[in-house]
Amino acid sequence: MNETYLKNLSDMLRSHGVDKPVVVVDLDLLDANCAVAQGSADAGLARRLVAKSLPCLPLLDHIRAQIPASGLMTFSEPMLQALLTVEPETDHLVGKPLPVSSAARLLSANAGAAMRVQWLIDTPVRLGEYLALASDQQLCLRFSLELDIGLHRGGIRPERVSEIAQRIAAHPYGQLAGVMGYEAHLAKLPGILRKRAARTSSDAFKAAVSALPNGGTGMCLNTGGSLTFQSYLADGAANEVAFGSVLVKPGDFDHPTTQAFQPAAFIATPILKTMPGNALPGLDFLPRRKTDIAVFGGHFLAEPVFPEGFGYSGVFGRSSNQEVWTGSDMANVAAGDIALLRPTQSEAVLNQFGPLLAVRGRKVSQEWDCLPN
Repeated sequence: MNETYLKNLSDMLRSHGVDKPVVVVDLDLLDANCAVAQGSADAGLARRLVAKSLPCLPLLDHIRAQIPASGLMTFSEPMLQALLTVEPETDHLVGKPLPVSSAARLLSANAGAAMRVQWLIDTPVRLGEYLALASDQQLCLRFSLELDIGLHRGGIRPERVSEIAQRIAAHPYGQLAGVMGYEAHLAKLPGILRKRAARTSSDAFKAAVSALPNGGTGMCLNTGGSLTFQSYLADGAANEVAFGSVLVKPGDFDHPTTQAFQPAAFIATPILKTMPGNALPGLDFLPRRKTDIAVFGGHFLAEPVFPEGFGYSGVFGRSSNQEVWTGSDMANVAAGDIALLRPTQSEAVLNQFGPLLAVRGRKVSQEWDCLPN
């Protein structure tokens, strides 16, 4: 990464008064990423933003001003509760099957949840639990089927879609809203396997859609993710793609398909101590030409990127209290400087430290409250 950019960001955050770990999102880089995403996703496909990867309502609002979204993909009861409260009109596709007890609490607390949430169904047993809940509450519930199209992390095989759809149609309080086929494996496979797996995944999704009533007309036919959403076209079986993490591009999303995107989120934390020539524990008699620093907190899901040349200490090990990084003995670093890390993922990280700092140019422009996990 650009060392001058990171140095300027660190200096600006020190001047701002950062004195504990905090997430920083660069709005200039985020805006550039939004433009790339909007331009690279097929114009005929709807875009659904993944809320767990962008767990901050002002952040979502900022992005939705540039990328019109069909709704959100939401993964937890607390986050869904918070979003339903402040955005009663937003459509939510639940991104993982929630225990029916979570759905019951959400429905009791939000009168409009039945019309705004697509509950994800992965097995006939879970469908039975949700249909019983619908009967008990006398509410029509909307269901989307989690498809297994090759990832093999559970879900309904395409050949079972027809019978599941018929079961929902036969229930007085059931409504089939669509399907969701996640295929995160495609971007991770080596090339020789990827092409075959992509064909298999595409064929499975098409087969599932063709088994829906009226071929899925009017339904939410969702697929894709941050590493694959650019590969889908509107003349295929899907009518919607989902993405989120790539807009801030944490380290796990470095991939040939995301080269046009830039890292836009960082963890910033104060340097508590600098220890030039620090002796190794138990080996005090040996000279050592290294500088150790201790940062506020640690054991983050992230990799150090500033100060330049510093990385996690193999001697002191990982720590959640004051983690030690090791670098050059010539390092120009002082206590109170701000160290920077690049998150490996955005979910469970962007909202780990309370409000995040939105920066633009060389100043903090806003502090944004985050959503719960």
